[in-house]
Amino acid sequence: MYEVWYVSSHGFGHITRCIAQIEKKLEIDKSYNYIIICGENQINFTEIYLQKYLDRVILRKTLTDIGLINKVNSLEVDKEKLESELKIFINSWDSLIKEELEFLKNYEIGDIFCDISPIGILVSKKLSKKTNLISNFTWYQQYKYLKLNNYIIEKYLELDRLIDNLYVYPLKLDFSYINPRIIEMDFICRKIDNKKIQEIKEKYGQSIFISCGKSAQLEKITIKNFKGIVFTTSGINVENKDGIVVKLPLDILDTQNYIAASEFVISKAGWGTVAECIRSRRKMVLLERDGVLEDTHTINELKKISNIKSVKFEDLIELDYLQIKF
Repeated sequence: MYEVWYVSSHGFGHITRCIAQIEKKLEIDKSYNYIIICGENQINFTEIYLQKYLDRVILRKTLTDIGLINKVNSLEVDKEKLESELKIFINSWDSLIKEELEFLKNYEIGDIFCDISPIGILVSKKLSKKTNLISNFTWYQQYKYLKLNNYIIEKYLELDRLIDNLYVYPLKLDFSYINPRIIEMDFICRKIDNKKIQEIKEKYGQSIFISCGKSAQLEKITIKNFKGIVFTTSGINVENKDGIVVKLPLDILDTQNYIAASEFVISKAGWGTVAECIRSRRKMVLLERDGVLEDTHTINELKKISNIKSVKFEDLIELDYLQIKF
């Protein structure tokens, strides 16, 4: 029996929170197998991360989502390009579903879980399975907030109305517009290794962590008045005027340990990174993105319950450590 996971191919936050759950299940129940379906880059990452379980995990590369598209060297959403890509994607749903059904007929399928991939929702219905969505938001909510084309909004609203079981993470948006069965989830992230954290601290000393997500491409971020180490991920060019920059490799598997080893984290307010900060008790400086409902909601909710700071995108041109430190 195979449990199937359709995961958004937008960025890496969706896949990392899903494999955190799948890894835990693999450890607990050795009789169950999994099929994970996502984009090529995400599946390549998953193949390395779950390598010791590959006898029980089938990985399939396919486009499962569009998500958001940013303008060049910016975190601002490119609405025109996004609408164009979404219309093409929506028109491909029938052919994509046909391909998925052809693939899945070779396996005995149990539950199907979707981390906001439209393909997973539609496959579930075609196979007469319960639609299990696991997320803190949906694309319908985000696209409505962006005031995209009505055709796109209606298509994604139709998907949300198909949800039977909604597994919601903390910091969730308002789902009162639909009526699924609600199951509350806790913060989850990949395993945090205390030994590795200590090794990072001993090797590098004082550090901060900067990430805008692997789906971002930004021109440059400058940090001044910080003599320690700045850890960065792909997609951003960071200058540390008074210290050192360590760029973590694209295929690194444990950014959560570098987050946990850092004094604080400067990041997009993506749920996955926020969860890793909360689980490792790291302070956060989150980037405000006016066009992104999930990020805006997350920042506002965190400010009610936690000591976080937020900065605007234009502040990234030159960040003063002495002004943003806690």
